[in-house]
Amino acid sequence: MLSEEEIRRLFESLSIREIIEPALDNWIAYESTGKTIINLKTGKIQGIRLNNNELLDMSYDSEHIELYKIEQEEDLFDIEDLLDSEEYEKFLDFKLEKEEDEYFDSYNPELFSEFCNIESIDEKERQLKILIENYEEYHFNNYQDFEHSIILKYYDEEDYTY
Repeated sequence: MLSEEEIRRLFESLSIREIIEPALDNWIAYESTGKTIINLKTGKIQGIRLNNNELLDMSYDSEHIELYKIEQEEDLFDIEDLLDSEEYEKFLDFKLEKEEDEYFDSYNPELFSEFCNIESIDEKERQLKILIENYEEYHFNNYQDFEHSIILKYYDEEDYTY
C-alpha cells in the first residue's frame, strides 16, 4: 500500500493531462463513466470504465483513489466549442447533407466523429484541450483542498499531516 507521502509525491508529479486523459479514454457519452484512478498497491495511474449503473466491487474500491471522473450523463462538449467558425460552418453543411440521407437526432457523436475524420481534425485533442482548460483553474485554485479531500478518504484524519 502506498504511504500518504508517496501519494503526495505522485500528485505533485502528475500533469493535468495525465489526470484527465485516462478518464476521457474510458468515457462514452450516455453509455459509460470514465474514471482516472491511482492503484494504491502499485502507484499506477489508470483509467477505468463503468457502464450504465455498474459499481466497482468493494475490494477494488479500497485499492484505488479516484482522481477524476466524467459521468456518463455529462454532455461535455458543445460542437461550437470544439470547432473554429469555419470548421463549424463546414460541419453544419456536412450534417445537413447526412440528414437528407438518414435520420439523425440532435446529439450524434458518431456524425461528429465522422466529420472530424474527413476533415483531419483530432477530436480527442480538442476535447482534452477543453477539459484541461476547465480543470486547470479549479485545480490551481483548489489544489490543497483537492489533495486533502482525496487523502482523507483513504487515511484516518488523525494520521493526516496537513
